[in-house]
Amino acid sequence: MAQQNKFEIQFWQLVLGCTILAMFGCKDETTTSSGEKSHPASEQTSPPVFQPIFQPKGDGKIVVELVGLQSEKPAKLCRVQGNHLVDVLELKGSESETIELESGFYTVVQGNSELSRYPVPALSGIVEEQPLKITLEPFPANESGWCWIPGGPTVMGDTLGVGREDERPARLVSVPGFWMAEHEITNREYAGFLSAIAKSGKTIPEDWIDLRSRKCRIQKSKASTNDRKFESDADELPVVMVSLKGALQYCDWLSQKTGQTYRLPSELEWEKAARGPELFVYSYGNIYKQSLANQESGKLKPVGSYAPNSYGLYDMTGNVFEWMSDVADPSKSETVLNHSLRGGSFILDGMYLRNSFRMRQSPEVMTDDIGFRVVREKVQN
Repeated sequence: MAQQNKFEIQFWQLVLGCTILAMFGCKDETTTSSGEKSHPASEQTSPPVFQPIFQPKGDGKIVVELVGLQSEKPAKLCRVQGNHLVDVLELKGSESETIELESGFYTVVQGNSELSRYPVPALSGIVEEQPLKITLEPFPANESGWCWIPGGPTVMGDTLGVGREDERPARLVSVPGFWMAEHEITNREYAGFLSAIAKSGKTIPEDWIDLRSRKCRIQKSKASTNDRKFESDADELPVVMVSLKGALQYCDWLSQKTGQTYRLPSELEWEKAARGPELFVYSYGNIYKQSLANQESGKLKPVGSYAPNSYGLYDMTGNVFEWMSDVADPSKSETVLNHSLRGGSFILDGMYLRNSFRMRQSPEVMTDDIGFRVVREKVQN
């Protein structure tokens, strides 16, 4: 554990390269020694409107490509310096800018409002897949039960040098924005799905979920006389004993019911969401702490039993493994390809709970520590 902590401390120093500084301070505008204007950090923040892209460069500077600044109101990119914000660049509508920045924390300010903060990590040694760019866009309005994961760069893979071969090389990649369910699908939600299928006159296939297992907490309703209603005695526990097919069928049903597109997350989407804007090793931070998630407890716990990460997502570390849409190794030629799972579970410890850790299983597998959560694609205007 001491060696693991050493690697995690090195990761903190390498990837973040900076300390989150105090948010508030004096209110007078000042001028830095270099002549840059600075002003106090806003005491009121709102959801971010702009999403810069950060791309590492060999000399330690960061190339920042700001694409399509579509806003009617002028805004500024500022560097967080102590209790003040230092003006870096005026952002104007429908323009693109490419500049170099040093590692640190930056923010976008519009009028008197600070819209969001963005870390510019020192990512020396991280492999770049391609130049990173994105069209900046306003954040969608908040929705209950859903978290907006903004488009932009994230780190994918083992940055500590302690992971398996399939976690390397670590790389910086860009991900379009998407909605993710704030918690894993629960027994209550899945029982509702099964009831809807049964009421339509269809039989529940045995390869969706193992209803005969005593570890499955969903069963036919004892009060129902037609075998078309399912219920659970543990509504808020994550559904388990569900196969990949059972998870995909839930997504299809929810899509047809709502008219929107629901699906399983890709591994890249999941890792971006789990790491948060801080690029953490675990959803809660860089140092493994058993008390901060359902890990090593030996039992399932209701979703949302622990604090969420910075995006508002619960149980990205621990509780249950989550099915991904990805085939674990697409280069293989087997008839049945293993699929990826992420997040670790309630029976595992630190090494197997890192955000970059990849589990793989046959899609037919149904166990008491595998569940899923869904993402929803953004509706295009």
